[in-house]
Amino acid sequence: MARVISRKPYYALSELCERWSLSVGDIAAYALEGELLLSIPVAALPFSVSDIEHDADGKPFHVPCGKRWHVGTIDLHRIDAFAVLEGTETPVARFLSPAGELLEPLSDTDERAQILVNRAILVVRHAEIERFEAAQATLPSLDAPVSSPSNRGGRGRGAPFKYDWEGGLCEMVVIVNDEGVPETQAELVRKMRDWFAKTLGPDNVPCDSSIERRISRFWSRIKPDVGRPSALRSVHDVLREKAPEKMRRTKP
Repeated sequence: MARVISRKPYYALSELCERWSLSVGDIAAYALEGELLLSIPVAALPFSVSDIEHDADGKPFHVPCGKRWHVGTIDLHRIDAFAVLEGTETPVARFLSPAGELLEPLSDTDERAQILVNRAILVVRHAEIERFEAAQATLPSLDAPVSSPSNRGGRGRGAPFKYDWEGGLCEMVVIVNDEGVPETQAELVRKMRDWFAKTLGPDNVPCDSSIERRISRFWSRIKPDVGRPSALRSVHDVLREKAPEKMRRTKP
């Protein structure tokens, strides 16, 4: 008896239109409103990779993390997804990795390039289908009253932080208190990278550039300077520098 495969890593647009009884135009509406994330599969293409951070006002900015050859699915920005669905082929110069990184295609000479995206290659990842269907199942009826944003509790609609930077800063304080100030910033970056890997998993760690940017102000205050003791030096180091009481002599 043949074994039936119950799921696939991703599904084609035609499969979803049939599954949900929706037209391509309906899918385009969900994509444009940011309610459905569309993707394309790629095999070993080079990309410039950047972490997407947010400032205090929630505005995004990019921290370059180098180059990477990507294999698997990459996600389209909602504007690009809508353009592809409304036309036949659209050149796209920016994508998102499943981890939320910005991916920009590169040419053979490492110059910024574009990928010609055809509607036929659009897919939706299995996890995104589950998320979308769960959201639709919990939506209120169209006849239900719509609440005003001012009447809702909780935080605004700003994008959530991808990494636990507050926890990372707390970990830096623990490192300095328990182990003393690292000799170099690179050593502190390595310790922070290890902490994120242990906390979030080895496949979900911010790049070194992002870590350096986050700890730069902290490091500038505690870094060891010649002739100036750090304000956060280890207590054990300070005690070792003091002469024992029994060896001190008072001048006559």
